[in-house]
Amino acid sequence: MSRKIPHTFSDRVLDFRFPTAWQQLNQEQLRYVFFAITLFAPAKAKTYIFMRFTGIRMKKKVKDGWLCTFRISWRKKLRFIMHDWQICSFIRQLDFIPEPNGYPVRLDCIAGRYAIDAMLHGLTFEEYLCCENHYQGYLYSQDINHLKSLYGFLYRKHPGLKGTLKAFFARPKEYELMSVFLWWGSIKLYFSSMFHHFFQPIQSMGDTDQPEIPDLMGAMNAQIRALTGGDVTKEKEVLQMDCWRALTELDAKAHDIQELKSRQKNGRN
Repeated sequence: MSRKIPHTFSDRVLDFRFPTAWQQLNQEQLRYVFFAITLFAPAKAKTYIFMRFTGIRMKKKVKDGWLCTFRISWRKKLRFIMHDWQICSFIRQLDFIPEPNGYPVRLDCIAGRYAIDAMLHGLTFEEYLCCENHYQGYLYSQDINHLKSLYGFLYRKHPGLKGTLKAFFARPKEYELMSVFLWWGSIKLYFSSMFHHFFQPIQSMGDTDQPEIPDLMGAMNAQIRALTGGDVTKEKEVLQMDCWRALTELDAKAHDIQELKSRQKNGRN
């Protein structure tokens, strides 16, 4: 699997087929993208990604551009000038990278552990709540330990493979942990479209730039009570539900409440 994208060369024209969405990136490309956007500012990251994906090498700065090379084959190498305005134009094709990703993608393997289903099928509701708590915890504290915990839920040892000594001591790198954070963020965007009755946008609480810390425990307990109907004997069963099933039920309950409020409002008018 290569980071490079397909290209054609004819009539002295070098043409590349760039990806236009996150889901079009293969694993090697994804890994490099996560690495670049973690280390560099958006414009610089896109420039490095452009160079890595195409295989173009910028050798020397010249007036209004760069002297570049590209290897067509082992015997043939192109030399050409790429102007600054051309580089700016080319990297615009990668504008989808700094934007929030509404379609969940992730690295298949990190530090000897393997990712669960990209859409979280098979993740229990209890595990989902823990993941959301760690995601929110990182947002408000920037404590990297929250991302390590999130990684622990979303990446697991392969049950059929014996771990090597190297894998035992492997630790996720910073960009890999950031990829886990971005994966969960894309899941939240995806779930917001799938369960739009339940996932409502948070209303602004004022003019301050500092967001208000959410009551995570209160929100979690409210969701559990909604699913158990207040019957504590059903709590264990609810927590072991597949998170998709739990969110489907919560979305349906939220829809019913919205319909009831709408009827009550219309009745008063």
